[in-house]
Amino acid sequence: MKWISIIGDRNLTIASIQRMMHSGAVRTYNVSDDRFCAEYPDGHIFFDYNTDLSDWQDTLEKLPFQAAAVIMLVYQNAANVRHVLTQPDFPKNVYVDNDFGMLLPLQEYVETGMPMEE
Repeated sequence: MKWISIIGDRNLTIASIQRMMHSGAVRTYNVSDDRFCAEYPDGHIFFDYNTDLSDWQDTLEKLPFQAAAVIMLVYQNAANVRHVLTQPDFPKNVYVDNDFGMLLPLQEYVETGMPMEE
């Protein structure tokens, strides 16, 4: 599995992800209280919500806001993740950690071409 992480303030919740339209998804469902899945014809994305930020201390120091949550997107197809990140209803005040040393605000991440493991 491949993943990227979204780091946000108190407004970033699993509910904000569940409320998205998830255009192109053939099915969406809750796996557990902290895990949501969007299935696409060519793969799925798990959204894993976590408020335990103890493993993120070095990263959090680089953020201009008080982070409250991380949502890890565990995926099979990078194109689906790129599609989700550019949806109009995707949370905007977040940073993206692509797990390869890049930590950028969402808009800048999109502008750089959204590098991630293919």
